[in-house]
Amino acid sequence: MVEVVEDQVAVSERHAAELSGFSLRRLRAWDARGLVGPSIKRQLSERNTIRLYTFEDLVELLVASALVDAGRPPRQIRRVVEHLRDRDYTAPLRELRFAVSGDRIYFQHPDGLWEEDQAPDQVVLYQVLDVEAIKARIRRSVRPSREHEAGHVERRRGVLGSKAVFAGTRVPVAAVEAYLERGLPDERILEAFPELTREDVEAARHSRASA
Repeated sequence: MVEVVEDQVAVSERHAAELSGFSLRRLRAWDARGLVGPSIKRQLSERNTIRLYTFEDLVELLVASALVDAGRPPRQIRRVVEHLRDRDYTAPLRELRFAVSGDRIYFQHPDGLWEEDQAPDQVVLYQVLDVEAIKARIRRSVRPSREHEAGHVERRRGVLGSKAVFAGTRVPVAAVEAYLERGLPDERILEAFPELTREDVEAARHSRASA
C-alpha cells in the first residue's frame, strides 16, 4: 500500500470540494470569512489564484462538513470557531474533539472537559466525530493508484532494509517467493497480500526462476 506522508499533502481546491461535499463557492466563502481556508494561496494574475489545501486544512474542512451534515448551520460553526480562537486555539476544528446533540455543538478541551457552544457544561454526548476516521478518508483520497506500478519491483532506502519490494508497497518479494516455493496458487497469495496484483505474483515467479 502506498504510504501518505501528511506534511507532503497539498491538493487542489476542486479535490477539497469533492472530498468535503462543499461547492467551490462555499469553500471560497469560508476562506473569505476566515473559517477554513487553504494554507497555500498564490495569486498569479487578477483572475488566476492557486489554492492548495494541506492535510491539516482538509481535517478542518471535513470536521466542518461533518458538523453541517449533523444539521448545524455554518453560522453556528463559525461562532464556535471564533469563540475557541478567542480561547487561544489556533485551529480549533483540528485541535479539539467535537460532538453534536440536538441543536448544540459540544467540544472537548485537552483537560477532558466538555463545553457546550452556548454555556459550559458536562453532558452525555451523541454523534462524537472520529477525527482519525476523517484523517483516514483524506489519506485514501490522495493515495495514488498502483495500477501503473503493478508487476514492478524496487528497492527503497529505509524500507525493509532496502530489500526488494513490490513498487508502491512494503511487501517484500521474498515473502511471495516463499509462497511460490510451497506450490500455493495465485489466489491464495493474493488473499494473503490483498494490495498485490497477479502481475506482482508473476514478477515474483520470474524473480525466483532467474535467481
